[in-house]
Amino acid sequence: MRKLLPFIGLAGAIALVVVFVRCPGLVGGVPLNIQLALDTDSTVKITWSAPLEGTPDKYVVSFKEVGATSFATIGEPTVTQFVHVPTGGATGTYKVAAVFGSETYEGLTMPSTEPKATAATSVSELNAAGNSGYGWTRASGQGGTYSMTQATNAASVDFYITNFAAGYSGTPYSIASPDLGPTDPGGVVPSGSWRVNAFTNPLTSEAGPLPTHSNLVYFNYTDITDPTVVGCYTEDGYYAMVKLSGINTGQGTVQAQSWIQLVKGLRLIKH
Repeated sequence: MRKLLPFIGLAGAIALVVVFVRCPGLVGGVPLNIQLALDTDSTVKITWSAPLEGTPDKYVVSFKEVGATSFATIGEPTVTQFVHVPTGGATGTYKVAAVFGSETYEGLTMPSTEPKATAATSVSELNAAGNSGYGWTRASGQGGTYSMTQATNAASVDFYITNFAAGYSGTPYSIASPDLGPTDPGGVVPSGSWRVNAFTNPLTSEAGPLPTHSNLVYFNYTDITDPTVVGCYTEDGYYAMVKLSGINTGQGTVQAQSWIQLVKGLRLIKH
């Protein structure tokens, strides 16, 4: 029996060593379901789920502002959310990493608050040839034009261009809420469930946060000059910016360039 004891002790020691070496390989994983939402209308809440492998020592939240070349750390929380207060209304891309000991595991998705841009598009005055309505697809943020003569387009239009008169040669042209269409003197818009949207007076900056929506700041139409930049607040709670230029009263057209913030309720529009 005395001869067996050293052997048993050695076997036990070997077993312990094997378990110790394998443990680190079982730890670590990426944060899941990384999402953005507004905290206030000018601050961003980042949320995520813990890794399937367990709770990390901490998370690292990083942000790359539009125009920057690299990410900067903005927080190291131990919970699965973080509120970012962007300096100067900055927009950009976020990433979240989980830290287990000395190892870092970055999440696979990097959501962004950068507004979705649509290049300049020709929009017609209500009585001119061509589409006078314009709207954004909520899933992608892509802007496009629509006819105001078809009630079936009511759910797609966010503004239209009009001079509030018959014909298209008169000025000023205005950017107007779609719900004004059926009573517009242009006389071509049928009744329908047209959106009730609102617009700021002309803005002096394209970079700062848009004004908070209120009836004192946003109106159902705004007269435009060449060029004019206005903020837009949609009936379903999205903020956007529209730049109108190239007014051509001979053809009855305006060039519309736009940016929409796809985080609902967030008024950050820097691009």
